[in-house]
Amino acid sequence: MEDMNNNNNKEEDEIEFEENEVIFLNPADAIEVEVDDDIPMEDDEEETTQQQQQQEQQQQSIPSKSLEIVDMSLESISCHKGSSVYTIAAHLDQQSSSLSFVSGGGDDKAFLHILNTTTATTNQQQQQQSSHTIPLEHPHTDSVSCVAMNTKYVSKDLKKTPNYLAVGSYDGTIALYDPISGTKIQILDGPTDVEFLSFHPKGGSVLLAGSIADATVWMYHLPTSKCLQVFVGHECNSEGGGVTTGSFTPDGKFAVTAGMDGTLRLWAPRTGLCKHVFKLAVTNDDGGAGNSNGGGLTCLSMNGGQDGQLAICGGEDGNAYVVHLQGKKLVATLNHFDVSQTATNNNNHTNSTFTDDGMDVDNDEIIITSVEALGFATKEVNANWVASGGSDGILKVWDLTNGVGQCRQTCTVPSAHTDSSGGITHLTWHPTMPIIFVSYADGIVRLWDARDGTIVHSLSGGTPSADNQINDFATEFRGLENGSAGVADVVTANDDGMVKVYSVDVQAVLLEAAAKVNTTTLVS
Repeated sequence: MEDMNNNNNKEEDEIEFEENEVIFLNPADAIEVEVDDDIPMEDDEEETTQQQQQQEQQQQSIPSKSLEIVDMSLESISCHKGSSVYTIAAHLDQQSSSLSFVSGGGDDKAFLHILNTTTATTNQQQQQQSSHTIPLEHPHTDSVSCVAMNTKYVSKDLKKTPNYLAVGSYDGTIALYDPISGTKIQILDGPTDVEFLSFHPKGGSVLLAGSIADATVWMYHLPTSKCLQVFVGHECNSEGGGVTTGSFTPDGKFAVTAGMDGTLRLWAPRTGLCKHVFKLAVTNDDGGAGNSNGGGLTCLSMNGGQDGQLAICGGEDGNAYVVHLQGKKLVATLNHFDVSQTATNNNNHTNSTFTDDGMDVDNDEIIITSVEALGFATKEVNANWVASGGSDGILKVWDLTNGVGQCRQTCTVPSAHTDSSGGITHLTWHPTMPIIFVSYADGIVRLWDARDGTIVHSLSGGTPSADNQINDFATEFRGLENGSAGVADVVTANDDGMVKVYSVDVQAVLLEAAAKVNTTTLVS
């Protein structure tokens, strides 16, 4: 492996992006930045009366399983005709309030949707919508597995940084479209079984695509339709798993990928050389640095910590691994799966026995509870906070102050309100508030307050949970001016073939939640 201290490698590791030039890491200026430890931990000990108040608040904020599940969506789109919808991507035009989103599914098709929403008031009254759906024309021969839009990265000069909508499929093709009209631009030959797509943050004219089959990662320059690089190094495991997720670093200097081989890899975009390998979900016998029993990496989040250099990966072994990219070191191993806690709080209410290596053994069936969703809070919320969600249905909020991961909150859906919430499939933080949007296998998006671990709101789609797992969702925010929590537009990709659009006035929800707490305090 090449030495990062060799200044002669700087030019060959860089990519030129015309006016949006990517400036790669200068090794001579590189310093290791400690995670800020000035933000103290809040006291996690709750008084008995406060716990009762939180429980009463949750009783009022989530739908009861004894009641009919209400469809709270503004729009329900059935273009996939019953086939599972696997992936979604969205962009909100703040000036026109036009919400554009693309969906892809098991019917081998992708669709572009445009929803125009006019909000007359700031409360949760019914809104007026006008929407239309555009079929994207390329005839894929296998499931559409991933979609992406580069709109938030483009410059004002669209000739140099054009708008793209990218659709990846397990048939090995990547189709590019105009995200406004849906017009097909070009078709790229991609890696076998395209698993993820990610645009470069500087202009959005470079695209990263990874394969779940052959473990390669391809990088394209879209204006010239050229494949700039193929990153080779991840290994396929015994079951054939390859690369599961990847992205460019927020500053655009490196590409980062995670795979079923249990490693996180840092790549130089120009040369294709691997600059570092983090052996995370790898056993000690194979050179792993943690306490893993092996297994693949499932999800990735970056831009954590005060310096933005923290990344976190979720594993099939039930752990989440925090690394410092610039320092090339493992910062913390977060044990999301807790055997004793899961045995007590498991939402499935089954008579299960848990082994020491984090597995649920029920009637001789072994179920590994993996980490499926991760996300760092923004710097406006708290740069040291990160959330993890597992297939066990548990959400945990961690504090990385002092470089040590301490669990602040363990959030489980109360059993009185659901037979089983199922696993967590995706999560995202509110950009300015300590609120986490979390999607579940029961088809509900729940909003959690990271400060006290309570549910402040839920979004249900009205379909029985067995048919309505949310496979993916996208969230766009508006009205964040003057310290307001604004409005969140949430688009979900559902297993029943539906695409659902919700709108929630987060500011009103928080005010209502605070009023309930105050009322409960006065009564008690």
